[in-house]
Amino acid sequence: MRRRFRMSPSGGGPHDPWFRIGTLEVGTSVGIALLGAIGLFVSAVVGFGSPAITGMVLNPYEVAHGQVWRLVTWPFAFIDGTRFFFDALTIAMLWYFGRDLEENLLGRRKMLQLVGLTVLAFDLVAMAIYFAFDGAVVIDYSLNTVELVVLLAWIAEWPHRRFLFNIPAWVIGLVLVGIDLIVALGYRDWYHLLYLVLGLVLSAIAARSIGMLSEHHIVPHVHLPRRRPRRGAARHEHGPRARRTHRHPSEGPTVVAGPWQGSSVPTESPDEARMNVLLEKIHASGQASLTSAEQKELLALRDRLRRRG
Repeated sequence: MRRRFRMSPSGGGPHDPWFRIGTLEVGTSVGIALLGAIGLFVSAVVGFGSPAITGMVLNPYEVAHGQVWRLVTWPFAFIDGTRFFFDALTIAMLWYFGRDLEENLLGRRKMLQLVGLTVLAFDLVAMAIYFAFDGAVVIDYSLNTVELVVLLAWIAEWPHRRFLFNIPAWVIGLVLVGIDLIVALGYRDWYHLLYLVLGLVLSAIAARSIGMLSEHHIVPHVHLPRRRPRRGAARHEHGPRARRTHRHPSEGPTVVAGPWQGSSVPTESPDEARMNVLLEKIHASGQASLTSAEQKELLALRDRLRRRG
């Protein structure tokens, strides 16, 4: 019997996926990992060194001469077939650690912000190096850089979680960054070294600015423009069944009678209300502001609400 896979929309909660494909919940991390897998497959079919793929990499010289799409496409360009295994491993790690970060801390929108700001940060650094150092070009491609930032963000939030052989997460992060820096130093690739350091610094500032790294006060906090949350009543004021109130200068609010009388307006459940309180606390002061009991409560609320949905 053939099984049908189709896309279906998901709920509007911050920790809900954007949509589902069959039973697969596609949030920001899973979506980007899927795009990366598609990019890797297409690169292999078309040819890793073909012009169609090399035309997607981040090359500041080409960007400065009008090929601005490279600022967005470079994470999905795979030009080195000898790195196929490591690229596949990068996609798997982004799927795993990104989804953990998204589901237990950030939610889909903030995760999208983190990835988007990371790409923007490295774009800005690459272009700044090009203009500041007389046309010096730093090339970047594939999801390696994005995955490194996501992994380091995960480690910064849970530095004492254990990896293989019971190694603390912060040690793994230190080794990964150290390897990249030492390789750039060994090749005397000073521009790439500068690109990596400045890009990681800007990415850390971006992460701090969306509510992460609350315990790392050395990282500056930049206030980003935020969407104003809609009030609960505003969610139901559009449509044929909405309740509408009109205020007379000398009277209190009245409700217009209509065919909707007797019907109930959807209200926020106690679980949703409590979860929103905890999420607002995280947004205002970071994950570290929750007590251990509140963190357990948040996970329990998330599981209950997802089962209901």
